[in-house]
Amino acid sequence: VAGFGGAAFPTHVKLSPPKEKKIDVVIINGAECEPYITADHRLMLEEGEKILKGARIVAGLLGVERIILAIENNKKDALDYLRSLSNGSIDVVSLKTKYPQGDERHLIKAVLNREVPRGGLPFDVGVVVHNIGTAKAIYDAVYQGIPLVERVVTVTGDVHVPKNLLARIGTPFSHLIEECGGFKGEAKKIISGGPMMGIAQYKDVPVVKGTSCVLVLNEQRVKIAEEKACIRCGKCIEACPMGLMPTVLAALVRKKSFDTALEYSIMSCDDCGCCAYVCPSNIPLVQLLRYGKVCSRSLGKESR
Repeated sequence: VAGFGGAAFPTHVKLSPPKEKKIDVVIINGAECEPYITADHRLMLEEGEKILKGARIVAGLLGVERIILAIENNKKDALDYLRSLSNGSIDVVSLKTKYPQGDERHLIKAVLNREVPRGGLPFDVGVVVHNIGTAKAIYDAVYQGIPLVERVVTVTGDVHVPKNLLARIGTPFSHLIEECGGFKGEAKKIISGGPMMGIAQYKDVPVVKGTSCVLVLNEQRVKIAEEKACIRCGKCIEACPMGLMPTVLAALVRKKSFDTALEYSIMSCDDCGCCAYVCPSNIPLVQLLRYGKVCSRSLGKESR
């Protein structure tokens, strides 16, 4: 079983915190990672009881009594339904709908007002976070003996009939798109994930454990803007939820000054894309920061 939040982090690692880390809260993440994605919302409405049982399994393995199920307030039906199922044994809390709240560091801050230190993990503040889909997969493995062979995928954008599909791991994107009536217009991009953090893919790429969404965009929605020089407006700094300086980091990456970029905490970037979204000069900030992190890892450098 792996995390369903996009990073596909191995679940057994989260269930095996270091002995010196005292875990007192389990948070089940019901905040969708990005706009367009509704897979978790659908899963909460259809498999709520299994999700709660999966959450209790996680708490039992960690020896934790407090379980919090965090759901954004634009999913009132899911909030009401899961509150009725939990009977007060699990705290089902409503969160303000905002991006990128699906990131576990921001979620912990919103729910518990605890801050994960830079370079740290939720373990450091006594928390383990699991996605809605992961909780369901844990239930399937323990109660039903079913391995992780399928997951819910949102297929949306410029397709004729957008849907949430229960897809087998390994199913090509093209099969899912066909199930949704095919392309609406000429597809310009097929994105694995959402519009902010997703990655453009070919239509025959398969569904993997971390595939939450297949987003189709036609030529009317995709505009390639010309990159211009940075005007030092500071909008990317204001937008960064991690308190970084994306324009400075991007310049360091272009100079291949990875040591200095590490000093400026490049590894704390969560790839949310807010910086690139607000940039009036159309600088591909998030792509540069992703590249910088990959290069830093390949050089064996560590976050500071």
